[in-house]
Amino acid sequence: MNITSVKRWSKISLRTLHLLAIAGVGGGILFGLDKDLWINYWWLALASGVLMTLMDIVANPVWVVQIRGVAITLKLILLALLGSIPGWDSYLLVIIIVISAVISHAPGKLRYYSLYHRRVINSSNDTKG
Repeated sequence: MNITSVKRWSKISLRTLHLLAIAGVGGGILFGLDKDLWINYWWLALASGVLMTLMDIVANPVWVVQIRGVAITLKLILLALLGSIPGWDSYLLVIIIVISAVISHAPGKLRYYSLYHRRVINSSNDTKG
């Protein structure tokens, strides 16, 4: 297995864990469960999100200033806030999910747009998966 395959399958594995974790957090929040019942899912969501972010930054540092990088950084900040602002968890969760859906299905001209360079920047170094 070459390094590209390892990176791709690592990213796929992390994304799978991340989706599972977000489902656990979402279930806990939307069904009004005690934080103790969903906090481990929250930690997994945060850790997997940070690891995927680091993989993207290492593979393509311009990712940080592209719309996709800014959106995912915002999602991680909102995820970190879950459980800390009484009464806001459901709203934060919905915002996180909406940002996820929009940025993952937006056209490349939006996702790859660099706020710093003021143009679309594509890179063959992106980690697939």
